[in-house]
Amino acid sequence: MDFSVEELAQMRTTVTALLDELHLDAYLFEIEPKPGLWEINVECATVDGWSRFQLTAATDYLLHGRDDAVAHAVLLDNWRDSLAACKLKSTV
Repeated sequence: MDFSVEELAQMRTTVTALLDELHLDAYLFEIEPKPGLWEINVECATVDGWSRFQLTAATDYLLHGRDDAVAHAVLLDNWRDSLAACKLKSTV
C-alpha cells in the first residue's frame, strides 16, 4: 500500500472538507491506511472536553469520490452520526 505524496495530500484534503462540512467547532484528525479503506481518528471538542472517535472511508472515495453525490451523502451521514457528541460551530 504505497501512496504518493500527492495522493496522501488529496486524502487529507478530502477528510478536511468532509469534517468542515459537518461544522465541527474544533477538531484534529489523523488518517491511517487499512486494507481497502482508511481509518480516520478524530479528536473533537465535546461538552465534557475532548473525545476521540474512529471513522472509516474507502480509499477510492478519498482519492476520487468527492464528485459522487450519493457516496458523499452516505459517508457524511455516517460520520455525522458517529460525531454527534462533538460541539458544532455556533451559527450566530
